[in-house]
Amino acid sequence: MEVHAWIAVATLIVAMVLFISKLIPLEATALSIPVVLAVTGTISPAEAALRGFGNSAVIALGAIFVLSAGLKESGVATLMGRMLERFGGRKEWSLVPLIMLTTCVLGTFMSNAATVAVFLPAVMVLSRRANISPSRLMMPLGYGAILSGTLTLISSTPNLILGSELARISGGERTLGMFEFTIVGIPICVVGILYMALIGTRLLGRRGTDDALKRESFRERMIKRYHPEKKLFRMTVPSGSDLAGRTIAQASLGKRYGLEVIQIGRKKGLRYLFLDVHGDLTIMAGDVLLARGDDEEAQKLAEAHSISAEVATEDEAEQLWGRGLNAAEVSLSPHSAFLDRTLIDIHFRDVFGLSVLAIGRRGELIEKDLGATPLKLGDTFVVYGPIRKIRKLEESDDLIFLDRQRSEEDVRRAPIALLLLAVAVLPPVLGWYPLAVSALASALLMMATGCVSFRGAQQAIDLRILFLIIGTVPLGDALFQTGVAGKLAATLFPAGMELGKFYVFGVLFAVSALLSTTSNNAAAAVILSPVAYAAAESSGVDVGMAFLAVAYGASCAFVLPFAHQCNLMIMGPGGYQTKDFVKVGIGLSIVMAVTAVVLLAL
Repeated sequence: MEVHAWIAVATLIVAMVLFISKLIPLEATALSIPVVLAVTGTISPAEAALRGFGNSAVIALGAIFVLSAGLKESGVATLMGRMLERFGGRKEWSLVPLIMLTTCVLGTFMSNAATVAVFLPAVMVLSRRANISPSRLMMPLGYGAILSGTLTLISSTPNLILGSELARISGGERTLGMFEFTIVGIPICVVGILYMALIGTRLLGRRGTDDALKRESFRERMIKRYHPEKKLFRMTVPSGSDLAGRTIAQASLGKRYGLEVIQIGRKKGLRYLFLDVHGDLTIMAGDVLLARGDDEEAQKLAEAHSISAEVATEDEAEQLWGRGLNAAEVSLSPHSAFLDRTLIDIHFRDVFGLSVLAIGRRGELIEKDLGATPLKLGDTFVVYGPIRKIRKLEESDDLIFLDRQRSEEDVRRAPIALLLLAVAVLPPVLGWYPLAVSALASALLMMATGCVSFRGAQQAIDLRILFLIIGTVPLGDALFQTGVAGKLAATLFPAGMELGKFYVFGVLFAVSALLSTTSNNAAAAVILSPVAYAAAESSGVDVGMAFLAVAYGASCAFVLPFAHQCNLMIMGPGGYQTKDFVKVGIGLSIVMAVTAVVLLAL
C-alpha cells in the first residue's frame, strides 16, 4: 500500500483505540481525524476533509433530535406512557411484551435514549404497582428501544449515516428508503420480544420478587441507611427572642446558619397547626421551628437568638415525611448538562437546596466524596429535602424522576406534533424532498408552533454524536479513496471463492456488531460503508442489502452496558451488573443475527 493508505489505516487504529479507551473526549478524537487527514495530504484538496460539516445525515440527525424533543414536550410520549400504565396489568408475562412493543413503536420515530427516558418513570410505576422487581422490566425496556433502531431510516443514527453514504458512494444510483429497513426490522423486533418474554427474563432469575428488602427502591434503602431525619432540629421560640416578629425572609436562617426551616408548629386554641413555610410568614413567640441542617450551626443559632434547639423526635420527623420532607430517586437524562460534571461543579446543594445521600453506579454504591464524583449516564441518586424543593427540581430537563412520571406536558399539542412528524417523513417517502430538508422544515415548525421550546430544542441536539459523524466521514472517504476499504473487503471476501449471501451478510453483520459494541455505532457505520460497498461489488450481492446488514449489526448492542446509551440508562434503576447484560444479551444477539442474516439472504 502507498503511504497515504498506511496513514489512513494508522488514523483508523488510533481513533478506535481512543474511542474505546476514552482517554480524551470522544468528540475531540473525532474532530482531530479530518485535521490529520488534511495535513498529511491523505485527503486532497484539504477542504474535502471538512465534508462532514455539510453532510446531509448530520443535518437530518440534528433535526430529528429536535423532532424527538417535540414528541416529548408536546405530550405524545406522555400519552403513550399513560397508556402503558393503564393497560399494563399486573402480570409479568403480559407486561414484558407490552413494554417492548410500546417502546418499539415510539422508538421508530424517536431517538432510542429519549424513548427510554420517557418510559423509565412509567415502568417504575408499573413495577411497584404489580409488585415486580424493576430488574425484571428495565432490561426489556432498554432492549426494546435498541431493537426499534432496526425499523426505519430515522430510527437510529447508523441508519441515517448508511443511507447518506450509500447515496453518495453510488452517485445517487442506489438509496435506502424510509421503510426499506422495516421489512426485516419487524421480524427482528418480534423475535427479540419473544426471546425476552420467554427466555431473557428467565435468565435474570427471580431476584427481588420474594425478598422484601430487595423489592425496596434505592430511595427507600438510602433513607433507612442514612436516617436523614436525624439532621432535623426542633427549635422553640420564647417571647424574649429577637426572632419573634420577624418574617422567614428577614430571619434569613439559611444564609446565616445554613439551616432551612421545613415547617412551623403553632398552637392555636386547642389545636396545634403545622404551617407551610414561605418568605412572608411571620415567626411568633411560642412557635416551634422544625429545621434541617448541621448540628453545630443549630447550636450557634440557639445561642445567638436565645432559643432552645434539640434533635427532633422520631414522631415529629415521621409527621413531616410526605408533608414537609421527602426524598426522590432520580437519574440523568441522556442530554443532561450535568454529565461528566460533579455535584460541586453544578452547585447542586446551593441551586436546588437538596442533599444527595448516595450515588448508584453499575451495581455499586458510591458513598464517599460524592461532591467530587463526576456524574455518568446511568447513575441514580437519592435527593432529600423539602417537598417544594423536590418539586422545583422535577422541573429540570437534566433529570429523570424514577419515583413518579411527570405529567406537566400540554398534550393538546400532541396532534400538531404528529402532523409535523408526517411532514418530516412523507416527502422523502414520496420522492418530493430529501429527508434533511423535510426534517429541518418539520423541526422549525415544531418550534414555531410551540410543540418544543427553543431551550428544549437546544438541549435535545447531541453535539457529541454530530461531531462524531463530522469527524469520521472523511475517514470513510480516505479508506475508500486509498483502496484500504477494497483491500479489507478482498480479505474478508476473497475473489474466486464461492461466497453465498449468508456468508457476506453474516460477516458484515458480525463486524458491524463488534465495532459498535467496542467503540461507537455511528463510527462503525461510517467506517464500514466503503467496505460494504466494495464487498457487494466483489461478491455480486445487492449493495442495499449489504448496507442493511451493517445497519442491523450496528443495532446489535446488547452484551455490554457501555455498548449503548440505553443500557447505561437502565443499569442503575434495574440494579444490573455487567454479567446480567452478558448473560441475556448474548442470546438476544444470536437470535437477532440469525433472523437478520437469513431474511436478508432469502
